Amino acid sequence: MIDVDNKIAMAVANRAFRLDFDTVYKLVDYKPFYLAGGSLCGDEVHDFDLYPEPGKPFDATEIEHMIETTCAADAAVVHKSPNALTVRLLAKNQIVQFCSYRKPSLEALVDSFDFSHIQVGIAFRGNGCAPYHDHVYYTDAFVVANVTRRTVYTGSEYPLSSLMRLFKYHKRGKLTKREAAQASMKILKDVLERGYENYADYKDQLNAIDLQYEGMQEAFDLYKTFCDKGICRHVQGESRNDA
Repeated sequence: MIDVDNKIAMAVANRAFRLDFDTVYKLVDYKPFYLAGGSLCGDEVHDFDLYPEPGKPFDATEIEHMIETTCAADAAVVHKSPNALTVRLLAKNQIVQFCSYRKPSLEALVDSFDFSHIQVGIAFRGNGCAPYHDHVYYTDAFVVANVTRRTVYTGSEYPLSSLMRLFKYHKRGKLTKREAAQASMKILKDVLERGYENYADYKDQLNAIDLQYEGMQEAFDLYKTFCDKGICRHVQGESRNDA
């Protein structure tokens, strides 16, 4: 009998080991971390999302310092936001995001992801030399997504960012036009129910992980529309520089 769980775990681990661990461990000083999301889903890798273990956050300033000094030939900073430091690893031309988003466990992290096809993760330990993984976790929805080659929206703490990612996944063939329309209605419902306290709260939603969308005039115009419609609290004289 085939051990399906073990087979999936092995496939996930094999995908994870495409990462340039030599450079990553230099940058994070062999701290343990979670690798989760899209890079573990199949053959095509757009970027690697790394998340800190509880109580062991990434130090973005230190990573930048390492890149500017001892690792200048190994990596380059691509983008920095409050939620992630995006770095290009030069040896393998890989994009890595050192995320500040944290959850109390790998399971809680993966369960919080907004689309089913990315609900997978693996925990890595740094032992000063070779990387080794502790365990793999994935949801039942992830298994279904891999079998059907489709994805579904599963809820989000960052619904506005999920709406923007929806277009990306539709373009990649993860949702049909009808499925994308249905997902957009669910996401818009979550956006309306969540609302926004102020521009800082709104901007945090746009800064989520991989969007690199902060500071754009279009974003602030949408925020003002939200305020006019009562979706967020309008602050007199607030500008996009206030956050």
